[in-house]
Amino acid sequence: MIVPTLQFPGTCQEAITFYEDVFTITEKNISHYRDAPPNSGMTITEDMLDLVMHASITICGTKFNCSDAQRDAIPGNMILFNVFMKSEDEVHQAFEKLKINGEVVIDLGPQFFSKLYGSIIDRFGIKWQLIT
Repeated sequence: MIVPTLQFPGTCQEAITFYEDVFTITEKNISHYRDAPPNSGMTITEDMLDLVMHASITICGTKFNCSDAQRDAIPGNMILFNVFMKSEDEVHQAFEKLKINGEVVIDLGPQFFSKLYGSIIDRFGIKWQLIT
């Protein structure tokens, strides 16, 4: 399953509130950086605590993930795709192919939210997050 992800420059919470007013949202879950466990492996600064680490909302039947970007979010690079795969082998194979002439953002490894996760920008500039 592929889920589009919208990234924002610190305005994710505001955007979700706006989209709730515009569309019918049937599901909403929001986690802020302050909600991350102490052993998350992430460097979280004081100014990040109220930012959205991960949110999922369902707009008109389509699931979207949302977050405040760790990199600059500018129009044109504010969308990425979360790919939920069934096996670690699938994740490894896809990651290896995507990284050819691409840029590894977060190398493959276990995370507190997944057995295996990696983030990569492919050679066409599209950002992918691969997750089992």
